[in-house]
Amino acid sequence: MRILSLAFVLCPVVVAAASFKAGFARTDITPPVGYPMGGYSDRKGASTGVHDPLFATVAVLKSANESLAIVTLDLRSFPSQRVVDRARTELGIAHVMLCSSHNHSGPLTWEDKSWPTSEKSWFAETEEKIVAAIAKANRSLFNARLQTAPGEVYLGHNRRLVGADGQVTMFWRNEERKPTSPVDPSVKIVRVTDSAGQSRGVLVNYACHGVNLGPDNRQISADWPGYMRKEIEKALGKNSYCLFLQGAAGDINPFLDKQPVDKGGFQAAQDSGHLIAAEVQRVLKEMPKASAKKAELRIREDLLKIPNRWEADKIIPVGLITVLIGDDIAISGWPGEPFVNFQIALADQSPLPNTMLVGYCFSAGGVWAGYFPTIQAAIEGGYGAGYNTTVAVGAGEQLLRLSLRRIHEIRGNLKPIPTDD
Repeated sequence: MRILSLAFVLCPVVVAAASFKAGFARTDITPPVGYPMGGYSDRKGASTGVHDPLFATVAVLKSANESLAIVTLDLRSFPSQRVVDRARTELGIAHVMLCSSHNHSGPLTWEDKSWPTSEKSWFAETEEKIVAAIAKANRSLFNARLQTAPGEVYLGHNRRLVGADGQVTMFWRNEERKPTSPVDPSVKIVRVTDSAGQSRGVLVNYACHGVNLGPDNRQISADWPGYMRKEIEKALGKNSYCLFLQGAAGDINPFLDKQPVDKGGFQAAQDSGHLIAAEVQRVLKEMPKASAKKAELRIREDLLKIPNRWEADKIIPVGLITVLIGDDIAISGWPGEPFVNFQIALADQSPLPNTMLVGYCFSAGGVWAGYFPTIQAAIEGGYGAGYNTTVAVGAGEQLLRLSLRRIHEIRGNLKPIPTDD
């Protein structure tokens, strides 16, 4: 169990510069009622209504020589090369991160992209909306200052119980909140303010599946991340945005996993969201007023050729994006579901004090790669480790090594070296 330093919590870092700019926008991406839902193979039937809408929230960040659009989505995944390409060619945004919360009460996003018709599909319409939102955020740029500080919340548990014999029993639900390991309770928080010190946006990075709602629910919902976002924005005030960056949640579930709707499923999601929102608000209140400090956006994208675990002659293109902001913030975007040990290892080994692993993140050229178990987890087995995973064993360790290398290379500690190792 990873314990954070209290001294670190109370010492936020601020990065800012006149040349560093940010802009925000949002668009509603709720699918029509009747759309097939994703997340559970045993869910019976399509959506029957909308409990709470789904959104794409955009932060465009720019410094002298780089530009980045971070798009957070209330979706299970959204692998769209079209959005990445159009942002680059039409808007001049060099890099895009499509970051899904991985809620399980939204639409299918990769099996059927032609619903309800191939001429006018929700998927294509959503791509258009996201590009328009990126353009809007790009038109609303302001001189920005970034503050960072971590918090700590225990919202979930590790859903893999390893027995004395080394075998795994899946522990989906933990209503009694029994201690499990590994888990990472750290909440990474980045606040974006304008030159007047007004909060304009907050990025929240945390690792826990969005599955308080289960397969019995057939109403569209953003699950607990949606409740968290709404509560934080209520506290921040008008024209402020919260963006949720899901962490390495591949083996982490909320304590009340798949809470039945008729037994308070939506209340469980709300309680989970409000728990994290309360911690974020506590940390924000303790942050001092931002002061100017040099900030530069530096980005590196890689496309790795990873063998399929079960069919070695098949290759999975895996995109990795590494983002550094100033000398304090690092973001590593992985296109699937990393196990939480990768998040812990990346933060522990990174030279930067505020290092985030963002899972469920699509960037240029890659595909949705599914689960990234550790080698040890693959040996032990279980869901996402011994089955229902497609990347070769060791792929996660390869991404971890490359993430750390890129951070050091971007900072000038190492000369760039090839990725084909």
